[in-house]
Amino acid sequence: MKYALDSRMSKEIDRYTIEEIGTPSIVLMERAAMSVAGKCAQVAKEFNRSVRICAVCGCGNNGADGIAAARILTWQGLEVDIIIAGNEEHATTDFSIQKKIAVNSGMNFRNIAAIPEYDIVIDAVFGVGLKRNVEGEYGRALEMINAPGKYVISVDVPSGIDASTGQIMNVAVRANATVTFGYNKLGLMLYPGKEYAGEVTVSDIGFYPEAVKKLSSPMYFTIDDLSGIPERIMDSNKGTYGRILVIAGSENMSGAAFLAAKAAYRSGAGLVEIFTHENNVTALKALLPEAIITGYNEKDCETKLPEALIRAGVVLVGPGLSKSDMAKMIVKRTVDEKNVPIIIDADALNIIAEDLSILMSGNGNVIITPHIGEMSRLTGLSSYEIKRAAIDVASDFSKKYNCICVLKDAVTVASENAPGNRVYINNSGCAALAKGGSGDVLTGVIAGMLSLKLEPFSAACMGVYIHGLAGELAGSKVGMHSVLAGEVVDSIGSIINRRN
Repeated sequence: MKYALDSRMSKEIDRYTIEEIGTPSIVLMERAAMSVAGKCAQVAKEFNRSVRICAVCGCGNNGADGIAAARILTWQGLEVDIIIAGNEEHATTDFSIQKKIAVNSGMNFRNIAAIPEYDIVIDAVFGVGLKRNVEGEYGRALEMINAPGKYVISVDVPSGIDASTGQIMNVAVRANATVTFGYNKLGLMLYPGKEYAGEVTVSDIGFYPEAVKKLSSPMYFTIDDLSGIPERIMDSNKGTYGRILVIAGSENMSGAAFLAAKAAYRSGAGLVEIFTHENNVTALKALLPEAIITGYNEKDCETKLPEALIRAGVVLVGPGLSKSDMAKMIVKRTVDEKNVPIIIDADALNIIAEDLSILMSGNGNVIITPHIGEMSRLTGLSSYEIKRAAIDVASDFSKKYNCICVLKDAVTVASENAPGNRVYINNSGCAALAKGGSGDVLTGVIAGMLSLKLEPFSAACMGVYIHGLAGELAGSKVGMHSVLAGEVVDSIGSIINRRN
């Protein structure tokens, strides 16, 4: 598990390391500059010819990093010029120090009109503290950096990107690569900032490692975190790994139930029961003979539902369920009567959007998995408002309705309802998952993680991460346009096996 910071957190870790621990700021700056210079030297070598490099620097500490990187590269024998953007009357102390060293070294300074002449541009105009729109001379500099034909390396964050939200502050640099310091930044993980950042390298520059533990920092997973999935116990049976109840599929709508149930099995569940309309039973028995299929109709649903709920250790409700009166009864009774983890998706979320009091009876055991449109119906916010502030929207909803919220998008965000209100930012997945049935698969993977006894928030986060990796693997096999949800299901096992 790694941490991603917003602007405030980044500044606090920097402050703590300098003021509380006593590491001089100039030491951190030199290490930051070394990492940027190293990336730039690597890129320059790949040109296989003589290249011209410039560092476009603001007058703050981000600009000071850029000047130091330019000086290091020059001392290593590369041709690097410095371009200052902004008013030096407002320069920081470290900027003045770094500029003095560069001047004393005989480095060449030019104005922003020269930017088009260079092959490689180090973008060091703005850092994590940017909170205002970029205009005037700064805007012109960023537009020139974006002109075709350059390889751009951004320092910490691409200039013009909000480090906390990933939003564009009027104009922003489109980097080929970003070297960020200490910890990843939320603005590099959330769109559109993620698209603007290019290849991101997180460089250790010497921040005090305990400082991040004092913050409620969002987290994200890497491949190493797959080791948190429990091993299969040799002396075990199907009961060891739980019984999942998948409540899905209205009349003649069997596909969603099949995908969710099969994904749960692929993710480790011991036994899966599908509670579905009786018209789906024959098809589901043929598609997934490993599952127990319980069919219901309008007359016996209220009798059969409680019996199925009693048998379950994990419940998944909603895919393909419809919004009929019977479906509304199923959702309400499931949340009211079952005190085990419940995953709510699709039609069940649309039912709840019409009566949010249903969530309040969930006793904190509910995981909801809305996409942006469903979240809009749940909150009354527009899709635009949600996408601009996904972390805050998910966190606020989790707190208000005492549930774990998995807000699905190109970058999925999960928020916890327990004290501390942890937040997870997913960094797996690809456009191949933009297909019907993908959400059904995700719910099954989360259910499978719950059946392996991961605590609910960890199960939700791990399920999202595995689902994204499975989408990437399926896309690599058949192409991003051609992936089917069933192929994502069939890739789950290969992903889980990577933990070894």
